Amino acid sequence: MTQSGQNYWSPERWRFLLVVFSGVLGGAISGYWQASFIVALLVYIVWLLYKLQQLHSWLEQGGKITHTPDNNGIWERITYHILNTKKQSTIRKQRMSSLLKRFQGIITSLPYATVVLNGKNEIDWANKTSSSLLRLNLKTDRGQRIENLFRVPKLHKLLEKNKQKEIEISSPYNPQIKLAIQLIPIEKDLKLLIARDISERVHLQEMRKNFIANASHELRTPLTVIAGYLEIMHADEALPDSLRIAVESASEQSSRMQDIIEDLLTLSRLENSELNENRLTEINVAQIVETLCSNEQSLDENAHKLIKQLDHSLMIKGNELEITSVCANLIHNAIRYTPAGTKINIIWRENRQGEAVFTVADKGEGIGPEHISHLTERFYRVDKGRSRDAGGTGLGLAIVQHIMQRHGGRLYIQSRLGQGSTFSAIFPQNFTVRRSSKESSTVA
Repeated sequence: MTQSGQNYWSPERWRFLLVVFSGVLGGAISGYWQASFIVALLVYIVWLLYKLQQLHSWLEQGGKITHTPDNNGIWERITYHILNTKKQSTIRKQRMSSLLKRFQGIITSLPYATVVLNGKNEIDWANKTSSSLLRLNLKTDRGQRIENLFRVPKLHKLLEKNKQKEIEISSPYNPQIKLAIQLIPIEKDLKLLIARDISERVHLQEMRKNFIANASHELRTPLTVIAGYLEIMHADEALPDSLRIAVESASEQSSRMQDIIEDLLTLSRLENSELNENRLTEINVAQIVETLCSNEQSLDENAHKLIKQLDHSLMIKGNELEITSVCANLIHNAIRYTPAGTKINIIWRENRQGEAVFTVADKGEGIGPEHISHLTERFYRVDKGRSRDAGGTGLGLAIVQHIMQRHGGRLYIQSRLGQGSTFSAIFPQNFTVRRSSKESSTVA
């Protein structure tokens, strides 16, 4: 077993020379040279077949080292390679088994329900948490398609798309339990389905939403009364000049508070309701933008330059008040937060993917990259002092974001300091409607 280099060929050379010598000796004695060589070769072949049969029997018995055939030469080398390969294979299997046990131990210890699915969405494995959270029984449910166990449309769509995305659903066994489910594709025929209980988070969100909605409703009435009295006081000619400035300031602040409350109520309504697809109408976005731009230019003392590129034949299905709010907020923001004389490009067109895109691009100061992801948060301000002076409520982009989500779209923001900002409201292809040239020209 310790022969190396070409030493193991030496016995084979001697065996071959022995065959040749036997043939020559037999031919010299009998005079039948051809027959003598044939007999010598047949004996050698029989011996080779015997060694093959030994090797085959040894392999059939498991190739144990204690039962290794007594060989030398090339046969010893073959046996050595088989034993070495088997040893390396055993080491690899032990490592893989150890890794698999550690992997299963990690997944089992996770506080989330974790289910391993194959390419057909059949359950291959699940941890203990999945039995309590998803009520899976690995003994009976292994091999079952998970769609057959959970008849939830959102989950079915997630599995069909096969993308790493998170959805929120109510537990099919207890509507009070809210689950966040995430699909993680690993290979073509392997994916992880992770579910976690988010009931407490959803409950806190509901409490926050209800508090904001109730507080806004409660504040609106007294604030309206205060604003009315301030308006009466401001209109009173007998009001002393020393008090007039204070009344005007209070009136401005009450008006701003009313705007904030109205926006909060709008956000609350958007969060607590779903878009009714049966009540969608075809919306002429180009006409809405034309009207908004006309109103802005008549009121804009800073004389911003609004450059419009509108496709009047492109329309979308949706809620007209909400779509108008999206367009108005984006146009107002561009005018409100850019210096006088700034050029603002307003574009309504279809992109290469067939999506309808409303874009407002300005050449203003721009926004730092650290602020981009926070712009749609409530009351988030890049420059607090400048934002308050501009008169915004800090809720406009949050409203836009919610409206876009309700319409299956998204808000895309690009900006660089000193180069301006671009806000794009992108509506999916299934919401777009294309009018004929005659119809669009008549409406325009």
